[in-house]
Amino acid sequence: MLRIIGMASLFLLNAGWAMSQTAAPPVFEVASVKVASAGTNDGGGHGRLNITPSPSGVSMINVPLKAVIQWAYHVQAVQVSGPGWLDGDRYDVIGKTAGVTSEDQQRQMMQTLLADRFKLTFHRESKEMRAFVASVAKTGLKMKESTTEGDMDMKPSGKAGATIQRATIAKLVELLSGPLQAPVIDETGLTGRYDFTIDVSNVLDPGTPMGISDVIPIFVQLAQQQLGIKIEEKKVSVEMLMVDHVERVPVEN
Repeated sequence: MLRIIGMASLFLLNAGWAMSQTAAPPVFEVASVKVASAGTNDGGGHGRLNITPSPSGVSMINVPLKAVIQWAYHVQAVQVSGPGWLDGDRYDVIGKTAGVTSEDQQRQMMQTLLADRFKLTFHRESKEMRAFVASVAKTGLKMKESTTEGDMDMKPSGKAGATIQRATIAKLVELLSGPLQAPVIDETGLTGRYDFTIDVSNVLDPGTPMGISDVIPIFVQLAQQQLGIKIEEKKVSVEMLMVDHVERVPVEN
């Protein structure tokens, strides 16, 4: 249930000469890429994936390559189109920086790593598709603003739920895009970090087969009732990242 815009090319313009000089792509000081030992690579990797950024780098353990691409280019899962194994094969990817760096800088470094180690190439296309818009419900926001510092933390709660702390709205809409199977656009205007618990035990029966048409109204209702977030469906033009080439076996260390 649970299951992160745009690629930047850096140019230094010489205004006096009307010429441009391409900057060297940012890279991690040390990078490790391995096929994950925590899961299988038969298209059905097991175990919980873990993506942990910090000021000195980012650690990705047991992650499908699609998740790495998502994080590097700051897009949602439905915006990445490529071979089916992108969702299955698992990898351990660790990048360390020379000093303190921002998450945006690390995303750019991960873009370089994907090109170097996985030979990733892609193009972008705009596609008209079903999407969802998130806004604050008229009944008011039910999530609490975080009072603690640190990265987002997510833990299982009850029979079928999760307690999440310090989540940005960008991360929340990314999480919702999974069960909704469509991009979720943030129009809440909220800029803080929030704590909340979402519980699906009363509405989802693991023994009952459900299609996407059954799941969508459930999560729309849960978002409003438990989070105070209104979800409305609409058609929008979404920028897609279309993978042209990527190596299944990376250049390892």
